[in-house]
Formats: sequence, structure tokens, C-alpha cells
Amino acid sequence: MTKTARRPRPNPDADITSRITSRDATMLRLIAEHRVLTTHQLTAALFSDPGKARQRIGILRTAGLIETFRPPSASVAPLHCVATAKAVKLLGYSGDTAPMPPTGAGQAATAAALRPDLNHLRGVNEFFCQLIAHARTRPECSLEEWRSEWSTARLFPGRVRPDGFARWRHGGQWCEFFLEYDTGTEPLHRLAAKISGYADLMHTADTCSPVLFWLRTPGREQHLHALLARTGSGVPVATAVGDPTDADISTAVWQPAFTNEARYTLAGLGQAACDHLGVPHRQHVL
Repeated sequence: MTKTARRPRPNPDADITSRITSRDATMLRLIAEHRVLTTHQLTAALFSDPGKARQRIGILRTAGLIETFRPPSASVAPLHCVATAKAVKLLGYSGDTAPMPPTGAGQAATAAALRPDLNHLRGVNEFFCQLIAHARTRPECSLEEWRSEWSTARLFPGRVRPDGFARWRHGGQWCEFFLEYDTGTEPLHRLAAKISGYADLMHTADTCSPVLFWLRTPGREQHLHALLARTGSGVPVATAVGDPTDADISTAVWQPAFTNEARYTLAGLGQAACDHLGVPHRQHVL
């Protein structure tokens, strides 16, 4: 009696992979690395057509690679996207590179929606997505690196935990920097106190990367500069003010605390910080 050959079981992951474009993969990596990204942020960073963005986000959601939610405290808000365990596995992320979401359907979105730091995280990611959007239409510009708070903590272990680390380039100028995104909830003296940790980091990691504070109001910026002037730290610090959704972060909006000169562009801060410290301007990391 002839045995009937068993048909190979279909591989659901292979079907998913065949539907994923290179842009989809980039979108998934961004979401996995940076925890939560809104549909508006993904559209600004990766798409010219909002309709196309919604279509691809819908495909990834149907494939079980992302989950979406709206914050319970916001009556009107864009959808927020989080990577599922299936996406993390597909991308080959290790557990320390991206969070392994809960396995139950909808649990990744629920966990993200209840994050106490969701507003802060959304602001940090908005800052960097606006830089990507700026560079997408300007070939002379590029956000060459963008590491999340968690990746940055592994790269630079120490007393400080920046909200991100990045390298921004505009033509021949470039700047590696640490970001401190301020929502106005911390006392200013606590912001200024972080500088001593960056001073330690500057020496142990051999970096002259400036520390950038993004602040909400001009008054807060003015008071922070007064505090920094009294600390006398050699750490190159610069500040800017506004809502990152409608501010041109890359232009001359950055007020350095280490000089009385006019505001700098983001790319110009790299050379200015190294000139201040009297060290060569070179890539220190990554």
C-alpha cells in the first residue's frame, strides 16, 4: 500500500515576509526600537502620501506585526503604533534591543497606552521624526544615526540616561548629540544637575558631543541658562524652544550655553562644541 506524501505545512511567516516592502521593514524597525510612534510621525518620516501611509500601516496591523491605540486621556489623537512579538521575532531583535511585547492580542497596545511616560516618549520621537522628514526632501541632509533611550544607555552606561543619541548631517557639517527632551514637569535645578553626569561621560567615553535641551517656553530656557552659567561645567550645552511639530529643528534655533554668540544650526553645533573644548571634530562613536 502506497503511503500518501505529507504536504508541507504552510509557513505563515513566509507569507508575511513576501508582503513586506523595504519601507515597511524600516517602519517596523523604527517602531520596535523607539517603542511607540504615531501614524503622523511615521507619515512625516517615511511617506509623501498620507493615504499610502495609512494603507501600509493597515497591512502591518492585519499581518499582526503592529498594534494601534489612541491614548485614553486624549479625545482627539492620531493612532499610536507599537510592535508585536511577531514583529520583534521577524526583525531578529534581541530582548535588550527592543521590548518583547506581551503575547496576547491587544496587550502590546494596552501596555503602551498605560505608560506613564507616554507623553514624553511621543515628544522625543516627534523631535527625531521631524528631522527625518526634513532630510527626506533635502538630499544634503541626513539623520545618520538615531538611538533610543534604551540603546543609548547601553552605548553610554553611567549616571545619566539621555532621551536619545543621534548624528545629524547637513552637507559638510555634522553634529553628534545627546537629547534631553523637557516637558516642563521637572524642576530646572534637576535638569542642570544632569550636567555633572555628562561631564563624567564626556571623559570616560571620550566624546565632545553636545547635550541639547529641548524646552517648552522661552522663560524656561532663560532660567536654565542662568543656572548653567553658575555651574561652570565644561560640557557643551545648547537649548532650543518650541513645539517640535511646527519648529524647524535643524535651523539656527540652538542657543549654546558655552558662548554668547548667536544661535547655531543643529549641524553647526558639532564643530562649535569641539572648538569650545579645543579638541578635533571627529566621530567619537558609532
